[in-house]
Amino acid sequence: MSELRFTSRDGLSFNLRLPEGLADQIADSSADSSPYKPSFQQMERVYPPLPPLPPPSARRFGNPTPVGLGGFLLANSPATIMLLGWHGAGGGTGNESAAIGTFFYLGCLLEILCGIGEWINGETFNAAVFLILGGYFGAAGAVLVPFYNAIGGYGNDAAADAAYHESYAMLLIFMTILLLFFTIASIRLDVCHVVLFACFTLCFPCLAASCFYIADGNADAAKAARLWGASFSAIGTVILWYLVSGRSSSDGFESDADP
Repeated sequence: MSELRFTSRDGLSFNLRLPEGLADQIADSSADSSPYKPSFQQMERVYPPLPPLPPPSARRFGNPTPVGLGGFLLANSPATIMLLGWHGAGGGTGNESAAIGTFFYLGCLLEILCGIGEWINGETFNAAVFLILGGYFGAAGAVLVPFYNAIGGYGNDAAADAAYHESYAMLLIFMTILLLFFTIASIRLDVCHVVLFACFTLCFPCLAASCFYIADGNADAAKAARLWGASFSAIGTVILWYLVSGRSSSDGFESDADP
């Protein structure tokens, strides 16, 4: 016979005599659990384990990048041809009035929607690029709509036209500075993105120079600067079409959550 001694929390105790084998089993079980601290198996029965969390890369939304790229291409490609004046596009003067719809609903709307999607997915750089470009397309389309009175607000004479072009050139200059920052930031990506941003960085100062030449009445210099800017835009657009074609031939149009 063996004797076991039990003591309660309030100090009461009692002795229990048990056969030798049964006493060893009780001692072993009491070492693993106590009435005040349940064992792991008991806790697992009372509180079942939670389902595993999804991996951080899994997301419920699709990839918004193709939408932004497609909107940019469909807005910028015809606008570039209008600036170049190919086959009479733009009236030979770079007039982009026919691109108002594409500026608003392809360049502005789709870029902003894509930027919001990139922001939701945690892509800060992509979100900044698409949102800012979307805002620029909206601004470029607004100055072409008579409702906003962008040109008429300066008057109706030649001096008013010069003041408008000199003022609009300021936007193009600051877009150049911002795109320069984007070009530097894209170094961590690849050569195609660096050249892409560099082309548009060179495009905007040429268009700004064209506006200054128009304000000065130098039509020939204004046309030359416009063609240079359109040429850089065309090179960047071709590179972007190449990037989109590469995405469409791979899994770039699929969501990261796809199997």
